[in-house]
Amino acid sequence: MRTDLVTYYGQTERINQLVDNYGAYLEKLDRETKLLLRVTLSTYIIMQQEYTPTEYPLSTALEDALCELVIPDSIPQDLYDVCSILDGLTTDEAESILEALQHQIRWGNAQKLAS
Repeated sequence: MRTDLVTYYGQTERINQLVDNYGAYLEKLDRETKLLLRVTLSTYIIMQQEYTPTEYPLSTALEDALCELVIPDSIPQDLYDVCSILDGLTTDEAESILEALQHQIRWGNAQKLAS
């Protein structure tokens, strides 16, 4: 099992596919995409309390979470692609990715640099 994504509780084959496509630290995704993915995953986790991944897929969470926050035409294509890779994501997998994103956004390759 790889631990490249800076996940603290392990990775799955689905997460490994994400890493294979976007780099060990998701370095192929920019800061904005990582922030938007974090919002999407949070929405997905909340909705999993009432629905299953089949009833409420990550792509629906993307639409629900972001269409009100940003202009739908400005959602990065990479984010749609990530959601496609993560189709069927479990809550545990989503939590693992959220932890990795939080670390990258705060301390890692996606942190906001001071001007």
